[in-house]
Amino acid sequence: MIKNKKKALELLKKKNNGEIKITYKEIANMTNYSLIQIKRLSKAVEKKDIDNLLIHGLTGKNSNNSAPSQEIEYIKNFKNQYPVISISQFMDIYHEDIIWNKERQDDVKKYNLKVRSKSFFQQLYKKERWKSPIKHKNFKNDSNQHSLRDPSPRRGILIMTDGTPHDWFGNGQKFSLHLTLDDATDEILSGWFMPTECQLGYCYAFKIMFKKHGLPQAIYSDRTTILWNQKNGELTQVGRMLDELGIELIYANTPQAKGKIENKNKVVQNRLLNDIKRFNIKTYDELNKWFNDYYVSYLNKKFSYSPLEEETDFIPLDNTDLSKIMCIKVDRKILNGNMISINNEYYIPINSDGSDFIFYKGTTVEVWQDVFTGKVRIFKNNKIYNTRKIEGHRFDPKKREQKRIEEQKQLEVLLRERDERLKARAKHSWVYLDPCF
Repeated sequence: MIKNKKKALELLKKKNNGEIKITYKEIANMTNYSLIQIKRLSKAVEKKDIDNLLIHGLTGKNSNNSAPSQEIEYIKNFKNQYPVISISQFMDIYHEDIIWNKERQDDVKKYNLKVRSKSFFQQLYKKERWKSPIKHKNFKNDSNQHSLRDPSPRRGILIMTDGTPHDWFGNGQKFSLHLTLDDATDEILSGWFMPTECQLGYCYAFKIMFKKHGLPQAIYSDRTTILWNQKNGELTQVGRMLDELGIELIYANTPQAKGKIENKNKVVQNRLLNDIKRFNIKTYDELNKWFNDYYVSYLNKKFSYSPLEEETDFIPLDNTDLSKIMCIKVDRKILNGNMISINNEYYIPINSDGSDFIFYKGTTVEVWQDVFTGKVRIFKNNKIYNTRKIEGHRFDPKKREQKRIEEQKQLEVLLRERDERLKARAKHSWVYLDPCF
């Protein structure tokens, strides 16, 4: 529908002068303008006459805020460092690394560089035909939209966690990011990268969260076998750790049920690849430290928000000894030689002075293996005993399997030789007949 600007201005002029009684909504309907546009025109009519408003003041002129060619060329050259980047992230990096960077102020003055709006970068992307990796949905007149549930009122009530694989360094090798997110603030609390989604990855992410923020009331995850035993519904080792810390573990039935952390994973995936390059991160060891020491706060300043209530439901660790909880706990029997076996390694319990502590053979003890260091301890009768590893007693699983295969081959050879002997015996044996036959 064609907008009738002249009629809109005339009606607004008469309305402002009190010549007619008419609402802004009625003028909008009569002239095909939106209500917001009519209100803007009404303010303009108060300052300028109709003729001036009908002739756009900038017709045939460049905008006073338009970027000079040298600034455009500078931005284009800077963009070459980031071939695949979203509009929002490129705008952030340009402002942070150039405009607000004290070391780049000579460039700012030389090329007359300025802070630019998002619409400026949107137009530049369009003009230069740069592609953004993020496709924005158009929600206008979308009748199928559903309102999201309200976030938790306080920090620490509900923490979402997830493991997502991605090629973070762009070298074809995927690593899984184990992420924790506060439902009340959309705030990343911790993250840890491992080659696969695994027990150790979640333990590192949880431990960092516990030490920085405290113990949450509940953790919300999908039904990964690392956190949920599909066979019998019993607690996994990680689930048992959370239970001992008094943290409830809640499971989502579908990925859509934890859409908030799924969306946060997308934010991290879209931004981290360029920021790894930008901050010169070379290895996953560097990435894990930098991500938790710096990048979490960097992203939270951009994307998190304040909780509805200032109080927190995180419980301080205080004197909680995580080494007694964040470990693999299994029952074992004392073997000959006062030893226990775990993961094909043998250990002897020792006293605080390093001398051997003697258990009766066959005694059942609880073995604790630290999930981070691998240190083995024994718990019995409310006492914890350190252990001494017995070197040379490890039987390599690969060698064990190879030995099994060799033994199987030897057995097959023996069986073939036996079959051949039986066939030869049957061929040369005499047949005796009953004389009375």
